Amino acid sequence: MNAPRPTIDGSAKAFENLEISLIDLFRAQLQGGVNMVSGRTFKNCRLHGPVVMLALEGVTFDSTNFGFHGGDIANLVLRPAGEKVIGALPFKDCAFIGCQFFAVGFTGPETFLQQILALETTQ
Repeated sequence: MNAPRPTIDGSAKAFENLEISLIDLFRAQLQGGVNMVSGRTFKNCRLHGPVVMLALEGVTFDSTNFGFHGGDIANLVLRPAGEKVIGALPFKDCAFIGCQFFAVGFTGPETFLQQILALETTQ
């Protein structure tokens, strides 16, 4: 028998030292009538998918482990083919500090994608 998943507080503004399923976090947001994760700080958390994160304005990463990428961070980056990204989880004005991602792909504006690709080469 599977253990029940912990309940995520969709209204919390800060998360620290937690393991969080990003899809569960997004579902908690939807239950509150909000279709975007916004204005949150994640510190020393393990964030997992499988999911694609749509990083919008104000999303920052500090001391972040983006997870397994098979030797090339570009494997985690997905470029939108159109003007919109359907099916990805949108994040805006969120800070990820000392976090670790697992089974998460990243998409967003080209400037964001270039920043994430450059981060890996400097670490």
